[in-house]
Amino acid sequence: MLLYIGTWDPAWGHTWVARGFGKVYALRSLAGGSSLCLFDESTMTPIGEYRTPGEHSCHITLLERQAVVSDYTSGTLSLFPLDRDGIPSADPEIVHFEGSGPVPDRQERSHVHSSWLAPDGQSIVVVDLGADSLTRFKVEDGQVDSRDKRVFRLPAGTGPRHCAFGKGVLYVATELSDEVLVLSWPGMKLRQRCLVNSSHPGGGGHLALSPDGNFLYVSSRLKDDRIVTFKVEESGILAPMGYVPVGSHPRHFCLSPDGALLFVACRDDDLIQLFERNPRTGGLVPSETEISVSRPVFIDAV
Repeated sequence: MLLYIGTWDPAWGHTWVARGFGKVYALRSLAGGSSLCLFDESTMTPIGEYRTPGEHSCHITLLERQAVVSDYTSGTLSLFPLDRDGIPSADPEIVHFEGSGPVPDRQERSHVHSSWLAPDGQSIVVVDLGADSLTRFKVEDGQVDSRDKRVFRLPAGTGPRHCAFGKGVLYVATELSDEVLVLSWPGMKLRQRCLVNSSHPGGGGHLALSPDGNFLYVSSRLKDDRIVTFKVEESGILAPMGYVPVGSHPRHFCLSPDGALLFVACRDDDLIQLFERNPRTGGLVPSETEISVSRPVFIDAV
């Protein structure tokens, strides 16, 4: 098993990592402009760095002909055209978002946090934490059609962050209200709200489905940091199963491809934690194995 780990330092900011075309894509995420950085996947040799005017870029989605970069502070989406080798071939198209929410210090304007490709590959959902909204764009010929979009409003003050697609549903982890919202897909009607951590709202993080789709895992950070387990009912509705405490600031986590292990990037403890997972019950048991890494903020197991 190979782990790809993104770390934080003052010269890089918050890093997201994506893989494709035999390459690793990462973000240099800073105020005043960010960069999409490419590396050879086999050797991690740098290939190139491609600037975007977007500030504090924080997420990458790779399409067949495009790299979709979410720019948090500037509230924009940077669409890099890619050649057949996955190399940016021109300056990115910049898509601007507008909106705000009721939390003044976090929702004074749009803050684009992430984008998620639908299972059929025909649309992509862009998450705007600042405006409490999701925008669905059409994807055609491996590219986002920025003119073909539809905006869906979420409950005010929830601050959506990340998404995961289930069977006929879309799960949304909210940062500000620390919930999971269950929406119908593709109708995007709100079906359920599940609280993740009531100790200190504002720390909602990442979420991921088990490979069989039977369990959903969600992280919460800032206080009483944890990974919460939900059972996925046949209808897609969630039933809470409990949680395990984790290290400080679990900004990101992932499951191994076979679903046997769950890796947690505990940023403020300089630590990757491992949990063994029971595929029948969804339960997590701490492993004795831990990996020391300075300021991990992203992890991917392949």
